Amino acid sequence: MVKPGNRGSDEAFYQLVKAAGEAILKLVGVPALDGYHFHSDTLKAKKVSPDMVAIPLTGPGDTVIMEFQGYHDPFIRYRLAAAVALYCSHEKKAPVILPAIIFTEHSFAGSALPLDISDSTGQYQLRGKFREIVLEDYTEEQLLTLDPRLVALVPYTLPKNMPKDELSWKVLGWGNLIRELYPQKQSLTQIDLLALILLNRFRHLSIEEVTAMLNLDITDTVAGQQLINLGDQRGSLRIAREDIIEILEARFGQVPREVIDATNELDDLPGLKALLKASALVNNLDEFIQTLRRSKN
Repeated sequence: MVKPGNRGSDEAFYQLVKAAGEAILKLVGVPALDGYHFHSDTLKAKKVSPDMVAIPLTGPGDTVIMEFQGYHDPFIRYRLAAAVALYCSHEKKAPVILPAIIFTEHSFAGSALPLDISDSTGQYQLRGKFREIVLEDYTEEQLLTLDPRLVALVPYTLPKNMPKDELSWKVLGWGNLIRELYPQKQSLTQIDLLALILLNRFRHLSIEEVTAMLNLDITDTVAGQQLINLGDQRGSLRIAREDIIEILEARFGQVPREVIDATNELDDLPGLKALLKASALVNNLDEFIQTLRRSKN
């Protein structure tokens, strides 16, 4: 069940980890030999919320703190580093922690500012670098060979402009694989998640087309309807932000990072649509910045 107020892709990731957590650990290079406990962790006092914390049930395995990153966020590494520090403070111990980020696209990884949290003394057992995965680096075969339960993430390995007729056969196969892997109730949830990811990845697909490809009306399930609503809202905001930045880059060249940051902070769709229009009409970047400041006020 989707929890009200959660972000679409993050909720999809949470549901995937609930069903296939060990497969996700394989993706970031962690063997789950003795089992792990997964939970979505919100450090409410400081408003820092990593997408997932995986704690080894037995043995000396790494505690993995993960982010699933499906949009531009220059400070994703900073937020994850803060989550690591707050987790240690909350638990009142310094376990061996592996911070991991799963980026869906190269552009999202490229927009993240660098950060080094290495501990030169080795006293605190913090790793010097994040373990980072970019799903676009993988092929469909590589992900499924690593673990077939990663099937819901396979759409990120395909080009965004893949023709619908070619895509439809692949989607049908993914849906059948999910039905083979999971019991009926879990398979319905996983197909809902696959549908959400398809709608986020391939802008040229409609909900009706995805429904036909999966041979299932995902709107018949409560989770499916909630995921579609979340996906539509999240997808519309993300597309508007990306379109604004792309138009500005095409017209004026490199866009200052503070402009990108301020645009990505906006979560008001009508305001973003107004900025999208402004990005195409302003005479220069300074005019756009003034418009952006007015919209934030």
